Amino acid sequence: MSKLRDLKTQAELEVLHSKINPHFLYNALNSIADLSVTDDKKARRMTTALADLFRYSINYSNLNYASLQDEIAMAETYLQIEKIRFEDKLSYTIQIEDAAKSYLVPRFLLQPLAENAVKHGLKTTGTDTKIEIHVALNEKGLLIEVCDIGPAFPKELIPGYGIKSVYDKMDLLFRDAYEKQFKNEPDKKIIIHIAKLLKDEPVI
Repeated sequence: MSKLRDLKTQAELEVLHSKINPHFLYNALNSIADLSVTDDKKARRMTTALADLFRYSINYSNLNYASLQDEIAMAETYLQIEKIRFEDKLSYTIQIEDAAKSYLVPRFLLQPLAENAVKHGLKTTGTDTKIEIHVALNEKGLLIEVCDIGPAFPKELIPGYGIKSVYDKMDLLFRDAYEKQFKNEPDKKIIIHIAKLLKDEPVI
């Protein structure tokens, strides 16, 4: 029974890892097509960044975990793509403590959180948006915060495509060892707190 459960968990994770938002891909490819006519340098930059994102997805497809350093790099790659699309309407900052970089989290944890911030902070309002990602260690474990200045979270929040995939991965890999929060005050942010720290351990 234990082996069957492990196989079921692995199959569920493999499905989740394959879920790069098709709407993001569609929009990115359309933008590349447009830029290839108007600004070939930006088109090349965007193509390279998109290739990096998919290379990360494919090359590590057999791994459920990734280091926070790699996850930050992929979240930034995603934000670079959106920055090329939206130019001055989007700005972002990323801060991660050096001590947190080698800890392990589910692969493709941060990119959907960043995508959610872009979607609700910029695409929903059409106004200038700033996104901040903070990763730090505290006395209780690992703290991840993704902030944006878009509309407040509703009281009855229904998670969309990307956020639901984050929940599902966390439930499978860190069940009963993490907490999630959606806060509107004093700043709007998604918070994930991981109590179980994995570092320099074999990944599955």
